[in-house]
Amino acid sequence: MFYPPELLTWTARVSSHLPHLSKSQAQMLAWYSFAVSVVQGCGISQVACYLSYVFGQCEETLRQRLRETLYDAGDKRGVHRREIDPVLCFAPLLKWVVSYWMSEDQILFLALDATTLRQTFTVLSVSVLVGSCAIPVAWTVLPATQAGEWQPHWKGLLRAVYRLTKPLQVMVLADRGLYAKWLFDEIVICGWHPVLRINDQGHVCLRTTGQRLKLSQLAQLCQGKQWQGEVSCFSADRRLSCTLMIVWNTTQQEPWLLVTDVPPFQVSPSWYALRLWIEAGFKFLKSAAFHWERTRMKDPVRAERLWLVLALATLRVAMLAPPAKPLPLVAYPRLSLFKHGLIRQLAFLTLARPLSFSPLFFTPLPPAPCLEFLNLLKTYP
Repeated sequence: MFYPPELLTWTARVSSHLPHLSKSQAQMLAWYSFAVSVVQGCGISQVACYLSYVFGQCEETLRQRLRETLYDAGDKRGVHRREIDPVLCFAPLLKWVVSYWMSEDQILFLALDATTLRQTFTVLSVSVLVGSCAIPVAWTVLPATQAGEWQPHWKGLLRAVYRLTKPLQVMVLADRGLYAKWLFDEIVICGWHPVLRINDQGHVCLRTTGQRLKLSQLAQLCQGKQWQGEVSCFSADRRLSCTLMIVWNTTQQEPWLLVTDVPPFQVSPSWYALRLWIEAGFKFLKSAAFHWERTRMKDPVRAERLWLVLALATLRVAMLAPPAKPLPLVAYPRLSLFKHGLIRQLAFLTLARPLSFSPLFFTPLPPAPCLEFLNLLKTYP
């Protein structure tokens, strides 16, 4: 059987960076994710069709092999079959991303967020933010209508990956819908730094003066500017001693109230704008590129394995983007790293030129306050 060099290279990388997988598992994940990145869709029919042309094999045979990649061991044909456990891939996947990570600031940004697919799935995802996109490194898929707390799931995801990023300063961003004191504390336990948005309900006590104000009142005083200082927020068992950052730019409809464990003026509230990149990342997984929204899958466990395919495809495309260079603030890139990677892959495959992987270069962020940065961050593909 003829194996294209690009596919051989990608298979070798998947096998090398996910060494706990069997040869067959690594091969099928590599084929699957490679095809998804080329056809720009995760539908099994189009992926099998593409691979049948590449290998000259029966389309139905490839289709069955792809399907069994996502199956539990008991659902596969034959005996002594193994299933892929995505959780065991989380730590190696983040280690793979970090091995390509380049940042003058030595800061790695993670985002926590949830996305839904109709009334079928809710996905909780931890993603690395880079180049106006997000690379999933840990996730869990839940039935969309299932009642229950998310706390054990988020704790499990954070603890699955936290040991592998110690050389870098890690900032964890999350929107106000996810804020909870236990989440703040869990991120700190991991040795990371939370930057979490909160609602403006409740009170705050300023440590420097002892003054007690409503959060909404303090936010009103900051309209059109920014403020940050050490405070105690909320009360009783919800009390949180932290740094509070408030930014209310003239273009914002409402203020950002952010809590972190980093001392004031060592972190900029404008960095929180990077959290929007995970929403762009969800868009890439769905309508902007891989079209996960079209899936007919109903089983959350199989969906978690499909997300492993999508995560590998996202990482591949991000590494195929041309090497980035620091740019002046006024020339922030119009296209995301992800879109650059897709376009470069298409061009090089058309020209039959070998593809090379580039470092995941994170452009240095401007220091505080630099509120103009908020308007220049692009979230479209």
